Amino acid sequence: MSKDEVENVLHWREEKDQAFKGHFASPIPENMRGQFVGLNYYPVNPSYRFLCRLNKYPNPASVMMMTSTGEEREYLKVGHFSFIIGGKTLTLHAYKDLRQGPSEKESLFIPFRDSTSGIETYEASRYLEIESTKEGEFLVDFNKAYNPFCAYIDTYSCPLPPRENWLGVEIKAGEKKYKE
Repeated sequence: MSKDEVENVLHWREEKDQAFKGHFASPIPENMRGQFVGLNYYPVNPSYRFLCRLNKYPNPASVMMMTSTGEEREYLKVGHFSFIIGGKTLTLHAYKDLRQGPSEKESLFIPFRDSTSGIETYEASRYLEIESTKEGEFLVDFNKAYNPFCAYIDTYSCPLPPRENWLGVEIKAGEKKYKE
């Protein structure tokens, strides 16, 4: 991981902290934004960063994901990524949000849980949103794993990862729990 790539992750985190502190749509309650000093993150770690090809499903299936408020939300299950962490080959399934319109780049949604969930990270899930590169590959960078808005305020309705996206290893990268 180059110095520029580390700086990119740190800049992304800084922008998110600034948005949470001052943006009108921040999930941090307005009366608490004055005390907000930033989110908790693991140190940037290159071993949680993978350049992958999407193993596309020939017939992507529409699936319903449960949300934190008990609703169902429809997604298109388009494929999966495989990578190795700690000597284990892992698979994460990727989805498209059917509520979003077409975009120039292929953008995918990956909700997941891992062995840090409920201990060091938000118990329900963390998310990755990734886009394809010019070469058609995807950068699966857990350093940019983030908590859904329901981690900050329980009135948000956040998709919960299907069991197939529960990883049996620790992903010590990305965002940690907001507060104890």
